[in-house]
Amino acid sequence: MSEIDPSIGLYVEETRELLGELERGLLDLEKNPDDMERVDACFRAMHTIKGGGAMFGFEEISRFTHDVETVLDRVRAGDLPVTSELLTLTLAARDHILALLEAPVPPGPELLAASDALLASFAAFLPHKGTDAAHPPTAVTAAPSPSGLTCDTEENACYACEPQAGPPGIYWVRFCPSPRILHSGNDPARLLVDLDAVGLVRTLRHGPMPELDASDFDPEEVYGVFDMLVRTPCTPNSLRDVFIFVEDDSDITIERIHQGNLRGDDLGELLHALTGLDAAPTDAVLDALGRALADKLATISEAKAKSEAKRAQLGGAEGGSKRQAAAKGSTTLRVDAARLDSVVSMAGELVILQSRLRQAVQARNLDAAAAVDEDLERLTDAMRDVALGLRMLPIGTVFSQFTRLLRDLSASLGKVVEFEALGGDTELDKTVIDRIKDPLVHLLRNSLDHGVETPAERQAAGKPEKGHITLSASHSGGNVVIAISDDGKGIDPLVIRNKAVEKGLIAPDMDLPEKAIFELIFAPGFSTAEKVSDISGRGVGMDVVKRNIEALRGSVEVDSVLGQGTTVTIKLPLTLAIIDGFSVVVGKDSFIVPLVTLRGFQERFPASEVRTVENMDRMGELIPVVSLRKLFAVPGTQPGYERVVITEVEGDMVGFCVDKVVGRQQAVIKSLDDCYRHLKWISGTTINGDGSISLILDVPQLVRFVREQEDSRLHAVKASRTLAQ
Repeated sequence: MSEIDPSIGLYVEETRELLGELERGLLDLEKNPDDMERVDACFRAMHTIKGGGAMFGFEEISRFTHDVETVLDRVRAGDLPVTSELLTLTLAARDHILALLEAPVPPGPELLAASDALLASFAAFLPHKGTDAAHPPTAVTAAPSPSGLTCDTEENACYACEPQAGPPGIYWVRFCPSPRILHSGNDPARLLVDLDAVGLVRTLRHGPMPELDASDFDPEEVYGVFDMLVRTPCTPNSLRDVFIFVEDDSDITIERIHQGNLRGDDLGELLHALTGLDAAPTDAVLDALGRALADKLATISEAKAKSEAKRAQLGGAEGGSKRQAAAKGSTTLRVDAARLDSVVSMAGELVILQSRLRQAVQARNLDAAAAVDEDLERLTDAMRDVALGLRMLPIGTVFSQFTRLLRDLSASLGKVVEFEALGGDTELDKTVIDRIKDPLVHLLRNSLDHGVETPAERQAAGKPEKGHITLSASHSGGNVVIAISDDGKGIDPLVIRNKAVEKGLIAPDMDLPEKAIFELIFAPGFSTAEKVSDISGRGVGMDVVKRNIEALRGSVEVDSVLGQGTTVTIKLPLTLAIIDGFSVVVGKDSFIVPLVTLRGFQERFPASEVRTVENMDRMGELIPVVSLRKLFAVPGTQPGYERVVITEVEGDMVGFCVDKVVGRQQAVIKSLDDCYRHLKWISGTTINGDGSISLILDVPQLVRFVREQEDSRLHAVKASRTLAQ
């Protein structure tokens, strides 16, 4: 396959973003139907998707979005109210556009049939259209005028065109672009081409224009004013939509100055109408426009010819494969320009340091080389932070997906739920965000299905009929903490325990604290659901959730109060790329302890017989310590002196006994190969400066292992005392 047209790739990425904005806007409108700014934003998103689809060969997207766009235009004009039915239908249209975007071009008959079915539903919101589902209208085509002019909506050249009743009209359009319009990515020339697609246009540009060699001339600014006469069957709103993205910083005037077919003796009448307008064009402008109109208003078809040429250029099997490949591949990432500027600046500093280092080596000046080394360490730290920042995204980018999920599920379950998302600006590595979506979806579905009661059940329990689910994100140290809370019926620990005994997960006489009982939820195949639903209850999911989160070097725990609700807390690292840690050595093996868990160091002189897990005094308290030599079966003789690395996870202190502490090290994390995925207590590897390999310790998993060992020991002690009695 030849290289994908970058313009198509940009359209695909932009459309994905616009569909995300559209979904968020529609969900916000459900809470505030009178928010016309949201309505305008939804219309602009659909408007841009439609225009780009026609330009880049996604003809079905352009065809389908035409009616949806028209309905949104009627909403913003006040002709239609925002109803739950309309929002549900528009959300379905949004999903269908995404399916069309990711489908082969042209799409198959099933997608085309789905398009027609949705368009038939939208026809109910378009009074001027038929409602025959078998033959849904696909375009609005105005009857040709005596001059041969038609509104070319079939080729999607007319923007949100909705023909007015009666013959075509003639409009005066004055466009005063902002001098710095080019800086916002807009081009007046392109806008004029778009306007040309709406109807017959005669344009005169006038106004002050500095000489090219003048001192006040700026080639990046736009000068002058554009006065145009437009003959079109479209409404004024259709003309205004051409300028929809520049109307905030440019002056736009649109006035209808004639209605009906233009005869030769109408020219004087038309000019008289023009002179009666406020801020009318000058006499020179009128003369030029008059001469243009007097040229029999000849029909022009440049817009259609350009559209056909563009389609021919993008057409064919190769074009279709390019579009499909572009739609499937979503690997781009929008980055703050300030962060990119920082990277470029640091790259410049790196070049300077390299030059200084060469000079120091050539002169054999160790002092100068040492100074370069210090500066290089500082620059590397800063560059690492900025580079990692390039991959950071606010987690709020996926919150709207969860809002939609709960909206649809609550309707299917007959429950009324208010969803609240907090901390959307909390940044997290893009890779982590992509991989945490599925676990979060499963947890939210569980909260809605198992946690929140039906309105009748809540009313009987003295609760409001509307349930509440909260998804929050925040930073805590070097981690991101994500919590999912509901005010439902909570989890009964006795039910969990009985089910665990029934499945043989624990012994009937085992005494477990409540926190350990809740941990049983994550056992494979565990479920307390009385019946299996389409949403949950099969005992598949929570173990996968925990496994996926632990694969991200994270942890998950459950806390619940019977009758009041449940909270699931997830802790994740900010990034999966680089960590700060301390390098330690056991025998000839090297390990990395993540710095975020480190709390200090201590010494010990072990006895002749060393166990894997022992206790040690730290500041008057006994804490468990783990012999990494015993745990990993490191060959060699047990030394009589060890360093103990003290770590803390979730309030539990655990020490790790090592032979030597090397020092702080930035570790570039390399994931374990699939054949080593079964290894315990190791989260990855890193390559040291000398080319050797260090294993990165999974400290949270090690702490849980120690906790289980301690619980088992205490249970054994308690059982022996019971037998002795």
